[in-house]
Amino acid sequence: MHFEGDSGQKKLEQKNTGCLHKNPLNPNTLAEHLLCYGDEILRQMEGAQYIGIINRSLRALSYLKKGERDEALTIGENAYQDALLHGGIVTPICEMILGLILLEMGKDKEAGERWKNSAALLIKMARQITPENSSRGKLRPINLEGRGSNRLVKIEPGNYSEARSEDGSYLFRIQMFGSFRVFHRQEEIKANWRTVKSRDLLAYLAHWGKPVSTGQILEDLWPDLDADKASAVFHTTLYYLRQLIQRYTKEEIIIYGSRRYQLRPGSVLIDRYQFEEAMQRALGKTMTETLANELETTAALYRGDYLEDLDYQWVIPVQEKLKNINISLKQELAGYYLKNKMYSRALVHIRQLRAEDPYSEEVLRLLLATLAGKGDLLAVKKEYTAFAKTLFEELGIQPSYETKAFFKELCQVKSAIMYA
Repeated sequence: MHFEGDSGQKKLEQKNTGCLHKNPLNPNTLAEHLLCYGDEILRQMEGAQYIGIINRSLRALSYLKKGERDEALTIGENAYQDALLHGGIVTPICEMILGLILLEMGKDKEAGERWKNSAALLIKMARQITPENSSRGKLRPINLEGRGSNRLVKIEPGNYSEARSEDGSYLFRIQMFGSFRVFHRQEEIKANWRTVKSRDLLAYLAHWGKPVSTGQILEDLWPDLDADKASAVFHTTLYYLRQLIQRYTKEEIIIYGSRRYQLRPGSVLIDRYQFEEAMQRALGKTMTETLANELETTAALYRGDYLEDLDYQWVIPVQEKLKNINISLKQELAGYYLKNKMYSRALVHIRQLRAEDPYSEEVLRLLLATLAGKGDLLAVKKEYTAFAKTLFEELGIQPSYETKAFFKELCQVKSAIMYA
């Protein structure tokens, strides 16, 4: 086979111009339009590079013919996702076949979208058949910029461009402490997640913050499914997630390379990493009012347990680590405020610590010292008595000797001051 260069491209465009004048929303017209372009481009292709993926799409059609529609859809979507990973002419062909399956299932609107996408990509490919040094030509790599469905961006080592808006701000903000929430600029994306797994997949990619292999994703999110089924569900979930993201931006946020997926660096602001980076910067520094104010901003990021909505084993170690960091942070701030007689500010953190661990004697001593500093001896006695009662009724133990002695000393000192 050989390419026809400029004359071949003109013939191709002339041959198919008539298709463009028909109703572009009519499925039959779209199908005819696709077949016109597809036949010509395939005629000019060299080799059979992607025949395996095409065969899988055709196998989906055979299942459809047998009436096994769900199986056909799964195989068709899986083949299409693999086609996206490879790119080239196989992508619109597999999407066209997927459209046929959707049409047979009564999903006319989705089928029409698939065919329109296929038509647009085939037209673009047809117009990019360019002459080389001789009469032969080649297909330029297709730029999928602006295409409305599943775009993949290949990761080139050391070439991670940052997908930010024109003013340099992040395109999305993800809140991982407390309930999982996603924001585009200042607007929260109150998504009706097509599946809960779409949310979980986004949370998973944000959780790792680096490229993750497909195999690892399948193992962590679909541990109970066999490899083939998990792969099919994953690619479908990825498709739905991309559809959601593309309602808000044309930028590709989920990027792929070396058989790994990740969120594009610089495109998403994640509260967990803000929290960790701020704590890292504070290590080894002496607590001052300026640093305390900075750490107050950091503490405000911790709105609840890390990814508290998700129930996966891979969440637990990070969740516990961040919880312990947060406890240490609040203890440091409370201790600083107590030392500097800023009792009201100390109490804010101490109350939160008590809610987190109501049996902690260390936190109780902080609370008693703060209340004593305010001169509220009645509150000191009330808090200690309530703590001792809870400890005995729920755990069957008494406060330690250290805590008892600390309480008695506070009462004696404050009583002496009051009656001096």
